[in-house]
Order: sequence, then C-alpha cells, then structure tokens
Amino acid sequence: MGNCENGEGGRAAEGSDSVMRRGGEQSAIGLRTKLIGLLTAVLVVISAVFLVFTYDDQARRAETDLLEKSRVLVTEMDAVWDFISLNQSVINYTAAGDYDYKGLHCAIAGKSVAALFSEKSDYSIRFTNLNPRNIYNTPDAYEAAAIEGFLVEGGPDEAWGFETEEDQQVFRYVRAMDVSEDCIECHGEPAGEIDATGYPKEGWKVGDVAGAVSVVVPADSALANMRDAIVSNMVFFLAVTAAMALIIYVVLSRLITEPLTELRASFSRVAGAGGGAGGGGRWTGRGPGGDGALRGLPERGSLPSAERGALYSTREVDGLIEQYHSMARRLEELYGSLESQVAERTEQLRRANAELERQRERVEEINEQLSRDNQYKSDFLAIVSHELRTPLTSILAFADLLGQSMDPADEEAARQLEEIDKNGAILLEMVDNVLECARIQAGSETLNLELLDLNDVVGMVESALAPVAAKKGVAFATRVDYDVPLIRSDWEKLRRVLANLASNAVKFTDRGGAVTVRVRCDGAPGARVIEAAVADTGIGIPAEAQELIFERFRQENMSTVRRYGGSGLGLSLVKDLVAMLGGSVAVESEPGQGSVFTVTLPVREEDIHD
Repeated sequence: MGNCENGEGGRAAEGSDSVMRRGGEQSAIGLRTKLIGLLTAVLVVISAVFLVFTYDDQARRAETDLLEKSRVLVTEMDAVWDFISLNQSVINYTAAGDYDYKGLHCAIAGKSVAALFSEKSDYSIRFTNLNPRNIYNTPDAYEAAAIEGFLVEGGPDEAWGFETEEDQQVFRYVRAMDVSEDCIECHGEPAGEIDATGYPKEGWKVGDVAGAVSVVVPADSALANMRDAIVSNMVFFLAVTAAMALIIYVVLSRLITEPLTELRASFSRVAGAGGGAGGGGRWTGRGPGGDGALRGLPERGSLPSAERGALYSTREVDGLIEQYHSMARRLEELYGSLESQVAERTEQLRRANAELERQRERVEEINEQLSRDNQYKSDFLAIVSHELRTPLTSILAFADLLGQSMDPADEEAARQLEEIDKNGAILLEMVDNVLECARIQAGSETLNLELLDLNDVVGMVESALAPVAAKKGVAFATRVDYDVPLIRSDWEKLRRVLANLASNAVKFTDRGGAVTVRVRCDGAPGARVIEAAVADTGIGIPAEAQELIFERFRQENMSTVRRYGGSGLGLSLVKDLVAMLGGSVAVESEPGQGSVFTVTLPVREEDIHD
C-alpha cells in the first residue's frame, strides 16, 4: 500500500512540475492590463478624431460668422451710397429748380459714413481702388491683390481671409464695386474731362470694376470663443467617453476577470493538494488523521453566482464553475480510492472513460450550439440590413421632395442634394447586397420560378442604367438575339445578376467608353444554354485577381476601392444567385482592355416556350 502511495505521489509531483513549466510559458500581461490598454488606446484615437472634427467645425463656424457680419456691413454701406446717388437731383438743386452743386456726392457720403463708423467701433471700413483720387484711398497689398482678381474676366466679386496686423488676428473682407449709371456723370467718358467735383474723369463704362469696399474685423474675440467652445466640447466628450470606458471595464471585470481569477485560485489549490510526499502536496491517505481526500479542494458552492449578484452572473461562467466543481469532486473520488483493490481502481477507470464519453457528447452539443449561433448571426445580419433599408429609402424620398421644393437658383443646395441622392443610392445598393447575401447564407432565399421574357429583364436593366451611363459619358447598348426563347426562371434574381454586372461595368469604365449587354441562345437541342454577356471597355482585371473578385469583400486592390468605391459584395452576390439558378459565371479580361462577364444558364427543354 505504501508503494502505491509513493507511486501515485510521484506522478502527482511530475504533473505539478509539468503545470509549472507550462505556466512559465504564459503571457506576462494580464487580462485587466490588456483591457485597460485597449480602452485607453481607443479613447485616445476617438478623442483625437473628435478634436480634429470639432476644431474644423468651430473654425468654419467662426469664419462664416465673421464673413456674414462683413457682408452685412458692406451691404449697409452700399445702401448709403445708393441713397446719396439716387438723391443727387434733390441735393444739387434749389427749391426753385436751379442747379446748385453742393459737393455732397455718393463717394463723399459713403467714405464719411465709413470713417465715422470706423472711429466708433473696432471695425474698419473704407473704399479703395487701384488709381484713387485721394491718396488715403490707396489700397494695401491685400486689397490690391483682391481688386486685381476682380478685374480678371470671370473672376470672383469678393475675397476674404485671416491676417495678422500688429500682433492681432483680423478678418479681411473685400467686395468689388461695379460702375452703375449713376457713376457715369463723374467717372464716365470722355476720360480726362473735369467733372463737377474738379477731378478728371476715369472713362469708366457701366459694369466696369470701379474699386472695392474693404472691411477689417478684429478676430481675436471670435477665435477666443472658438477655442472656448473646443475646450468645453472636448471636456464634455472626454468625460462621457471616460465614464463609458470605466463602465465597460467594471462590467467586463465583474463578468470575466473576477470569476476567472477565483477559478484560477481554486485550480492552484487543487494543483498544490495532489503533490504527494515527494511533491510537497497534502495527500494524507487513510491513516490517523487522514480522510482519503485532497485537502485544499474547494467545497461545492465556494464560488456561487449569488456572491457576484444576478447582474454579473452569466450562464457560460457559471457553467464553467459548475464543471470545475464536478471535475474537482471526481478527482477527489479518484484519489480517495487509491486504498481500494485493483478491481475497484479498474471500475473507477471505467467510470472515468464513461465520463469522457459524456464529455465528447458535450463537445458535440457545443458544436451544434456553435452552428445554431452562426445561423443566428446570419439571421441577425439579414434583419439589420432590412431595418437599414427602410430609413435609407425614406432619406432618399425626402431628399427628392426637398429637391422639388428647392429654389432652382440655389446651385450649392442642388449639388448637395445630388450628392445625397447619389451616395444614398450607392448605400441602398450595398444594403440590398448585404441583405441578399445574408438571406442566401441563412438558406432562407428561395426561387420564384415563372415564365419570363429576357427582353423584359434586359429592358428593365437598360432603363435603370442607361441614364447613369449617359451622365458619365459612357455608351450603353443592349441586344437580345431573336432566337432567345421564353424560359422558366426567377425574374428578380436574374434581373439583379444582370443589373450588378452592368452597374460594375459602367462604374469601372471611364468617359468615352462603352458597355454592352448581349443575350443569346447557344447549343444543340437538348443541351441548349442561355448566355448573357456584359462587356465593357474599362480598366480590366489582372489574371491573378480574376478568381478573388468573386469572394466576399474582395476587390482587385485598394486603389480601385478608393477611386471607384464599392464593398466587394456585388460579384459575390452574382456568383451566389447564378448558382441558385443552376448556372455559372466567368470572366475574361486584360488590364486596360476591358472585361467580359458571361453568365451561363442551363435550359431544360420542357421549360422553353418559343
């Protein structure tokens, strides 16, 4: 009996040494440390992105605010100028109707009002041109550059920007002043003739650029407000993000790390209890003071879920702990039976093998559970894609309504609505592709067979993509051979296949190129097939990439993604749909020479209707 104890103790010590050796190979970084590092890195990245976004947004707001203020001031000065100009006939005539020039003309009034306004505010307003009558109206470098830009045919009529003057940030705004009918009397032709004010005329014509109105606005206050807004936004954002990170850390700690730490401590007690005499363990055997058990094993319920609370108790962790206790109890029973006869130990081994069989069955059950979880994932993806499609369709509809009610003269708003519509259509196509892929992967997609005319399918594709191709400057043509019969197939799936291929062809074909969709019937009776070929003169596909493009989320290279966009789902969806229809898809292409995608569908003679 003593020999048995020594032998078992030696094996236990050897097992303990093996555990220690494996423990030496473990990572030195704990789960908590990794969680803190990951959350910190995410917080830093998100904070940096938010800071850049906030700074750009606040800077644009500050510039827009200063620009609007400057425009309002210039508009008010123009109103003063126009008022004096329109009332010259009243100012320069007596009550009897005799002409009596009093020297109060539009330029004097405008400049005087500007000077008075500048004296009583931090703003500076003045009128200037490249050849001023008064030396004090000589433009500075910024104003001269702006006026020269106004004089260029088709150039802008206003200029603005930030500058530093005497260690102070200021906002500069300059707007062109055009010659009107009221200006001709003093500034028109003939050039050089002395006008009523005593200055030679400049010889200007109606529509010429007479000069500019210049506004200088102190920007320190606006920039200070911008900085304050950035700081307050960042403080609030960091506080919210840090609170979220703390909550995530606490929840993960309670859900994962604390139970694992407790479980690891119990494993350590079990490992230390089985070392025997040679291994320094606590195995006592059945002798005086011995109970035939492994001292240090946790009692059943020593890690109950109730201690962690129902909120942090999870089925997986509780199941693991329960399995651990079951294993510990079995180990205790196994080591406690060392004093029994060989037949008794053999029976224990048989029970252990039976337990292993039960564990194998458990593994099979877990594999089945994983398979169900994968199915749940596919179903979830399909549901999410469907729920995304509904609000996206509403966005496109409201954008269309907004475009109908928008002022046609507002080109910027029209351009923005066009971008919304274009990108929304792209996103809607991507969501449809994701939804279709999810349905196919989940096995919930079925065929709706019906008698269809391929002329109708191709015509629907042409009506949808011909305007897109025309807008891009790509020729788009379709052809269905006269001998193509009516066939029984899924109308919507066949349309999506041809629409995806034609859309890709238009997308990857530059202006001046051509896209052709041709459908023909080939083969001898009894082995006839329908071939739908979509050919383009676009960028082409290298031979090594022609197999990869039919995989999900794969495209030729990242430069193609950046230039032409796309998610890499279109051709994968085409391949899956064609497979459902019992056909195949192939590609022939050379870089720079275009591509030809051919969909081949087998035709059963009993389904053909000529």
